[in-house]
Amino acid sequence: MTTETTTYDKKFNAQRGAQRTGLKPGEFEVFKTPDGRFGWRAMATDTDGQPPSQITEPEQATSPTSPKPGKRKAIIEQAQAGALPAAPDFSKPTHARFRAKLAKLVTLAEAGDVEGLKAIEINPVSTSPKAMARYRTLCIIALETKLEGAALNRADGEAVI
Repeated sequence: MTTETTTYDKKFNAQRGAQRTGLKPGEFEVFKTPDGRFGWRAMATDTDGQPPSQITEPEQATSPTSPKPGKRKAIIEQAQAGALPAAPDFSKPTHARFRAKLAKLVTLAEAGDVEGLKAIEINPVSTSPKAMARYRTLCIIALETKLEGAALNRADGEAVI
């Protein structure tokens, strides 16, 4: 019997991998690795007088000591630092009817009008309005951060942003 050391994203794929090697259900077991993936190993059977197959543990994946932040988290951190996010790309024909509203959002964001951004209603039922809602939320976070920083600088008597 062979033992698979490959890991899979889904339990079903691990089962298929075991069956590809000729094992039948009941001759292998599927397990979850510490990193959340799935693997399989042949079960020890004593049939036909053969010795049980060796079961070896799969190589353990090493978890990174400092995981790199995801794209969304990085964008949120930039907004929390006061940087305005890039506007979503609405150049495809799918987004045509939302371009005017996006242009209005961009104008308000560049002008620093937090109340104007909050006043615009967006019904996030499809991808275009959802992208506009994310953009507006990130702009509000960035602008409020800038305003808080400006208020602190005024209180200290230093330069205003």
